[in-house]
Amino acid sequence: HMPPYKYILAPMVGGSELAFRLLCRRYGTQLAYTPMINSNRFVHDIDYRNEEFQTIKEDRPLVAHFSANDPDTFLQACRLIEDQCDAIDLNLGCPQRIAYTGHFGSYLLDDIDRPLIINLVKIIADNLSIPIF
Repeated sequence: HMPPYKYILAPMVGGSELAFRLLCRRYGTQLAYTPMINSNRFVHDIDYRNEEFQTIKEDRPLVAHFSANDPDTFLQACRLIEDQCDAIDLNLGCPQRIAYTGHFGSYLLDDIDRPLIINLVKIIADNLSIPIF
């Protein structure tokens, strides 16, 4: 259970990286999100992982914001950082062309993908010690 937060830094590509999150925390941000992280690349590319997920102990509470379309890969990605963040957020809102071509974000909201979304959320809820948003 996470307490209610009044000042939240939303996930922003090119905006919510570690340095900016720490600056915002200095001015009152209580909960921060990482930029969107591609779960497949995060699992398979250590350089991408080290570049895209950076944090320090002062950067808490922190929500890791992932794009995903494969439940097993999503779980693998989340397990890699489960002890370094306080929650996982599944991106279901990105409307950009890259989300269309990669089949993630808002392009998972069609009825045909409802079972996939349920599986994505369920695998994280059932297997991690932190919540999924």
